[in-house]
Amino acid sequence: MFAKFLPLVKQLGIYLKMGMDHYADLRAAGEAASPEIVAFFLQEKMESWDPQVAGESLLDEPTRAAGARFLAGVAVKFVSAT
Repeated sequence: MFAKFLPLVKQLGIYLKMGMDHYADLRAAGEAASPEIVAFFLQEKMESWDPQVAGESLLDEPTRAAGARFLAGVAVKFVSAT
């Protein structure tokens, strides 16, 4: 059962890295950077992503937005801590 979720976990890791890179790039450019800006960026990147389990989509728009916000928060905290 867990093996079905491995592609989902892998893709979440890719989006997390995208968020971290975007946040670091914004900071390096001297631009305002916040979790909300990173979340908006990630939500756009996730727009066409449609993970499914047993033929059922896992992401509706509110869930996609919440996932992007979560990943953005983790990305900002992680980059800020390093």
